[in-house]
Amino acid sequence: MKEKEFVLTDEPCETIDIKKLEKLDKETRFIVRSEFRTGMSLTVIYFLFVLSVPVMNWFKPDWAFTKLVGGMSASWFLTTIIAMVMAFVIAFVHTKLYERWERKVETIMHSSGNEEKKVETATASAITEKEKETVV
Repeated sequence: MKEKEFVLTDEPCETIDIKKLEKLDKETRFIVRSEFRTGMSLTVIYFLFVLSVPVMNWFKPDWAFTKLVGGMSASWFLTTIIAMVMAFVIAFVHTKLYERWERKVETIMHSSGNEEKKVETATASAITEKEKETVV
């Protein structure tokens, strides 16, 4: 067996000068900005919820430390169960918004004639027509 060479993280390596990079085209810039806006909006919502739990503990301790399911306090219930459900909901919303955006871009590309030619290819183990993949 031949030993592989690894680059250690403390060794100097190639750097990229950000000033020498090309500017992003309009479509890519729009994509990045819309994704950033969506991500930041959902992050702010989640952080406001997470930060509301200590505020609730401080200002409403009688309610925050009320025993709920199996002796779990209301604040622990909010931080564990509800925060996890909220994370899943945020992921679902982000995915749905991205899919909607993707359909919109696909419609725009299709109407402007920029759609690339689609080619059907079969994998090596493909036996039926159902197993063919469409590659863009």
